[in-house]
Amino acid sequence: MYFRLDESFGNNKVILWANLSRLNTLLIVLNISMFFLSGLVARGYFYTFFSISCCGVVAILTILPITFINRLWYYLLNLLIEFVGIYFLLASIIYWVNTGAQVGT
Repeated sequence: MYFRLDESFGNNKVILWANLSRLNTLLIVLNISMFFLSGLVARGYFYTFFSISCCGVVAILTILPITFINRLWYYLLNLLIEFVGIYFLLASIIYWVNTGAQVGT
């Protein structure tokens, strides 16, 4: 089964990497616009830093010119780090909604 996935990844790697890069950019912009510009990070909530750090790691690993970029396991590792970043972003949104944090207060 892994060989079939690896073959499929080889055929679609350009599309998959481009979509991962777009998702990563969207998450970075979402983190900055929701939590940094609203001032919620200044009150001591740090999951957004973890989320943006995961997105930063994925961005750096995506643009590094290494030979692993053609490997399925390297893509899955980046995808896993991206999902960890999404987890922290969702945890931040849930915290924001549950605490009733007001923007600008």
